[in-house]
Amino acid sequence: MTIPGQTSRQREAQPAQERVERSEREIEATRAVITEDLRALGEKFTPEHVKSEAKGIAKAAVGAAQEAVSDSVNRVEDRLRRVSTQTREAAHQQVERAKRSPFALAGVGLLAGLGIGLLLPVTETEDRALARPSRAIREQARGALAAGRDTAQRLRSGVEDAAREVKEVLQEGTRTT
Repeated sequence: MTIPGQTSRQREAQPAQERVERSEREIEATRAVITEDLRALGEKFTPEHVKSEAKGIAKAAVGAAQEAVSDSVNRVEDRLRRVSTQTREAAHQQVERAKRSPFALAGVGLLAGLGIGLLLPVTETEDRALARPSRAIREQARGALAAGRDTAQRLRSGVEDAAREVKEVLQEGTRTT
């Protein structure tokens, strides 16, 4: 815009002055936005706000840990119930088997007594009088003891497997917590 009485230099300076004023207004607007952003950040990071956020995170972590522990306990209880049920059933089956065949139970008792007798030292008189029959009986007793040992080993193996399962469940439970 040309004003009467202006020199050409004044006319050239006018658009530059308008640009400077426009830049100053933009700078002022940007400064106001930055100031507002800094104020909002300051409110967000007050000690009270940070403390409140930390409490919320801690409560969520505690809740998750409690749930994991509860799940692990439930799994362990389930496994223990199953092992307990299996053990009771196995014992019941053994009792029923003994009731159905009491002679077998008596045989096991006899073999146990014979095994203990074999562990006792032999006297000279027994050795002379019972040398041959004693050897035969010892061999039979050793065979019966081996069979009894095998049965005991199978039972032990079953109990060890059950114990391993319980241990694994407990270890899984501690890893998830």
